[in-house]
Amino acid sequence: MDDPRAWDDFAPEYARVQRESRLPVERDVVAALNAQWPLSRLSVLDLAAGSGRYALPLARAAAHVTLTDWSAAMLEEARGWLDAHAVKNAAFRVGDWHDLPHRQLADLVFISQLPTLTPQDLPHLRALAKRALAFNLQTAQTTGLVTQMARALNLTPLTVAQADPRRAWHIQRGLILKGARVVHQDFSYQLEDTVTITDLLPAFDRPFSLRQAQELAAAVIGVPDPNLPVVTTTDYTFSLLTCAV
Repeated sequence: MDDPRAWDDFAPEYARVQRESRLPVERDVVAALNAQWPLSRLSVLDLAAGSGRYALPLARAAAHVTLTDWSAAMLEEARGWLDAHAVKNAAFRVGDWHDLPHRQLADLVFISQLPTLTPQDLPHLRALAKRALAFNLQTAQTTGLVTQMARALNLTPLTVAQADPRRAWHIQRGLILKGARVVHQDFSYQLEDTVTITDLLPAFDRPFSLRQAQELAAAVIGVPDPNLPVVTTTDYTFSLLTCAV
């Protein structure tokens, strides 16, 4: 979605999904940042902050946090989330971050899961930070049962759009080429879920007849019932890239 109005419409659902996530990545990422730079003495610019998932632990650790996002509805979700947790050291700024002035706005600039991020953005981001840059990027996500289904269908294992290791590689390379010393930390998680073959069929973006679904279920779980609940695991990896400026 490349229009803030689309994100406005999506904001309530996005916020709900973020709140329900069982991954503790925001806690681990902020703890890692705090180990590198004592956040209690720093101001943070949470760029493309969305509904405030990372802003809450950042605000609890840092001296001050400014959330910026081009979706006003997203920031309203974030404001409500931070208010519910009695956060008093946060400010909110609606707008496209590309329009921010090329000058230092915070000690630490934090960017998480920004799908449009490219190495060409790095000079502007460096200009916004007084002390450091931090990028949190999802680099892997695989669901065991989906992988088995892909193999049974003779398909290449599916990729998840937001889990792109190439983006992290390009950003790290871009920082290094600019002379930065990059610290790279990975955070890996595994979650179990109970699902059915039917639940996972939409991942393949193609129609399945009942017979095809039954045959697939028989091949993968040994029973020709695509609606039989089974336990599967999903593995996630996030990469945190940090550097001084």
